[in-house]
Amino acid sequence: MSEIITIGEPMVMFLADTKEHLSNVEHFTRLIAGAELNVAMGLRRLGHTVTYISQVGEDPFGQYVKKYLENENIDTTFVKSYKEAPTGFQFKNRTDEGDPEVLYFRKGAAASRITKDILNEISFSDGKVLHITGIFPALSETTLETTFKAIEKAHENGMLVTFDPNPRPVLWESKEKMIQVTNELAFKSDIVLPGFSEGKLFTGKDYKEEIADFYLDKGVKKVVIKMGTTGSYSREKLENGQIKEVECQSFEVPVLDTVGAGDGFAAGVISGILENLEDNKILERGNAIGGIQVMHLSDNEGLPTVDELDNFLKNYKRKVS
Repeated sequence: MSEIITIGEPMVMFLADTKEHLSNVEHFTRLIAGAELNVAMGLRRLGHTVTYISQVGEDPFGQYVKKYLENENIDTTFVKSYKEAPTGFQFKNRTDEGDPEVLYFRKGAAASRITKDILNEISFSDGKVLHITGIFPALSETTLETTFKAIEKAHENGMLVTFDPNPRPVLWESKEKMIQVTNELAFKSDIVLPGFSEGKLFTGKDYKEEIADFYLDKGVKKVVIKMGTTGSYSREKLENGQIKEVECQSFEVPVLDTVGAGDGFAAGVISGILENLEDNKILERGNAIGGIQVMHLSDNEGLPTVDELDNFLKNYKRKVS
């Protein structure tokens, strides 16, 4: 089994070739998307082995997803094909604003039909990290059940569980339900990776220290907060009861498209933990990969190799606080 296991919904993405409203765009470029998939790609490019669990339609889009992942050397043994539902897809426009318009076609897609039975044939015994987000469990009751089961199996086998809340309100029946279930998942995780605005939403707190303590008080080992253009912050409670906190400034980069930056950050943090880096270096790596990704239009094509990451760190400056 790979070092990292993740489970999520892969989507085929059609990126507009021109900067217009989607209703006016005539030509698109076919790519691939999905939060957990982006993290898997980021980790694999940094040299870590990854198993991706999912389900795609028995259709050309599903074939494309599998082939794409295999070309990235990601283990697709447990990417199942499903006859009764299609592979999800999305349309994304081009923008100079940083936050593009994305139109999703995912309701009832193959990934939403996943049940916990998919985990029966998967060994967690040799894995080190299970990475989950708040998107996959929001797809259906069965994907939520599968997520809780995956966390249970990971802990039974001594794996670290990392969780990115990644809120998608449109996928939940209500905001209240989203907050409740997302926090339940967070409380069962070892490391929680919210954005600052997400942290305020899920905790009702206004300061990064309070957001972190909300989760630490529930047994989470470490909270790493993405602070947007200002950088990142981590906080943990040591065995002696003392609090350890670290901050790291972001990098000066031109922003083309913000989608995928948080996933790149997660890949940086997880890889840094696996490589036993110091906390400041873990945050620096997360910030760097997020910074590299926002300079690219695709959700994941900017995710760097080790050499590309090293080159970025040598040539780009951190912002001055």
